[in-house]
Amino acid sequence: MWRLLYILVQILFIVGIFGFLFWNAVNATDNEGKNVFAILQEQPKRWHFLVGAFFAQLLGLSLTIIRWRWLVLTLGLEISRREAFRLGFLGYVLQLILLGPVGGDAVKAAIFAKRNPNNMSKAVASIFIDRFIGLVVMFLCAAFFILYTGFHSLTHPTALFFTYLTFALTVAALLGSAIVFHPFFSKGYIERMIEKIPLCGKLFSSFVQALLRYREHTRVLLKCCFITIFVHLSFGLSLYWAAIGLFTSVPDLLEHIMIHSIANLTAMLPIAVGPYELVLDQLYQLEGIYQLQEKMITGMGFVVSLMYRLTTIFVAIAAIAFYYAAKRK
Repeated sequence: MWRLLYILVQILFIVGIFGFLFWNAVNATDNEGKNVFAILQEQPKRWHFLVGAFFAQLLGLSLTIIRWRWLVLTLGLEISRREAFRLGFLGYVLQLILLGPVGGDAVKAAIFAKRNPNNMSKAVASIFIDRFIGLVVMFLCAAFFILYTGFHSLTHPTALFFTYLTFALTVAALLGSAIVFHPFFSKGYIERMIEKIPLCGKLFSSFVQALLRYREHTRVLLKCCFITIFVHLSFGLSLYWAAIGLFTSVPDLLEHIMIHSIANLTAMLPIAVGPYELVLDQLYQLEGIYQLQEKMITGMGFVVSLMYRLTTIFVAIAAIAFYYAAKRK
């Protein structure tokens, strides 16, 4: 019953966000009295960019799966490329159907741990460190592009909020990474403290031991961080191509990468869709953020986010097709 109530609350939350964004888009008009949907209908669609948005997003997803497989192999576990892509695509699909990124990772971890009963802690640790690397690099990319594009110089309250939030998360992630790699952790103090926890102490201790084994593989971690940069660039490119496929006057590529990096901070929330679209729409509306001669049309960010979300659905359909095709083989 609690699970059903949680899903119901999520659905109401998502409907509320999209209803709010749609209402704003319908009721706001430009100087000629047109709203964003009328402008969208008039402008020619550049389908090759929309198709490119699909492949850019598919590339980003594939790179995340390759990164996770590297982390799995580093701990001495066996997993084929086909199986890695099957589980990776499954987790991606599940995170789109109300489970969110955390839920998708949890299901993937459960399946992979079940197939490695003697190394469950390692299986879960590989997914945890994979998500951690993705978040740390995402914070760094967002902070870098905030500085590079001059977003940090804006005095608008929304811009200041996202700037300070991004910088705070980046500093916290870097400090956390530095603490984990501190020699204090290599002496086993943490594992012995965790083992004393009643009922689940030994299980958590084995998980921490598996997690800390990555300190011995700095080269692999750096390689994973490097490939993650291209993951975020691919998703930012997908958002940019979705935008220019619909509208002729949009922010440039670097600004879209920055927008995606900031909006993607919502991936930490346990909800599949909604917050990303809300943040992206707000970033589109910030006056003075883009080097455009005219002000952005209210609702344009919402429309672009819908196209980007539609692209994720097509990627999910391709992922489902691969999942069942690989299962037959």
